[in-house]
Amino acid sequence: MKTSSHETAITQGCTAFSSPMSRILSTLYGRAVSWRNALYDAGILAVHRTPPAIISVGNIETGGTGKTPFVMALSGRLKERGHRCVILTRGYRGRLTGPLLVTGSHSSRDVGDEALLMAQTTRVPVIKSPDRVKGAWFAYSELDADLVILDDGFQHRRIHRDLDIVLVSRNLDGEVLLPAGHLREPLSSLSRAHIIISTKENSSYALKASIEMSCFVDVSGNTHDLSSVLGKKVFAFCGIARPEGFLSGLRSLGAQVTSRVFADHYTYTAGDMRMIVREAQGSDLIITTEKDLVRIEHPWIQDVKERLLSVRIALRMDSMEPILKEIETIVRNRRISRQG
Repeated sequence: MKTSSHETAITQGCTAFSSPMSRILSTLYGRAVSWRNALYDAGILAVHRTPPAIISVGNIETGGTGKTPFVMALSGRLKERGHRCVILTRGYRGRLTGPLLVTGSHSSRDVGDEALLMAQTTRVPVIKSPDRVKGAWFAYSELDADLVILDDGFQHRRIHRDLDIVLVSRNLDGEVLLPAGHLREPLSSLSRAHIIISTKENSSYALKASIEMSCFVDVSGNTHDLSSVLGKKVFAFCGIARPEGFLSGLRSLGAQVTSRVFADHYTYTAGDMRMIVREAQGSDLIITTEKDLVRIEHPWIQDVKERLLSVRIALRMDSMEPILKEIETIVRNRRISRQG
């Protein structure tokens, strides 16, 4: 599908769309979600408590809310304050089941792109486990964790959480459930959240954060200022939930951008890489996201390493201190209750 004279999109994967069939499916999906939530609310489905304090970070809409940068920023701040903190993620699309500690020897095929990115760019241990209860026990028994940050945990109600943080990135009024819309749960489910943070400008929510480009990183790990793309011909490619933010961000920096967009969490092949190199001929730089870069395992990188950069994303929030203090109170109370 051609999206402009300068931008090509490969739309493999599923996106929200509106049709009579999708609206019927949304209704059925909504009934299933509501029924499941009712079973948890009534105590019919069991909720499992684990020794570490559990802080869930999630969303109620499909991807691109800034959840991963928030998890990385929050866990980093907590580690700096002396907590034995662990990130627990299901490792979406990773073929290994775990629970396991993500290391540099793993690939994105093993553990998923987000798990690998978090492990590579934070000093916080990352555990992959689709079974979050087993993962939390693993964090406690193997790493002596007193605090677990549950990545994408809002819908995973099987594990008890001490704090539910939900990020929203758009005006949700009038939004409908998947597949006709972008909602993973009805808006009424937000009543379960203890803290709601908006990553959308002009939001009515009290707590706000922004997800911004902070710098570029080359294949050797050196960082480059955002101004380094000013006036440059850039070929950009990505496979993320909301590519428009990535591309418009590059253009706002003064880059002359041509691009190719792939589906979210796209698995790149050697053929894709050859196509990208071919289409990038004549460009000064080839730029992708850090999350995309960890999904590329082909030697083509060595052929373009002088031109290849990835964008590092950072969370900007006026003050995370109230959230940190609330979490520390939870951890302290958990510790006292275990000792008692």
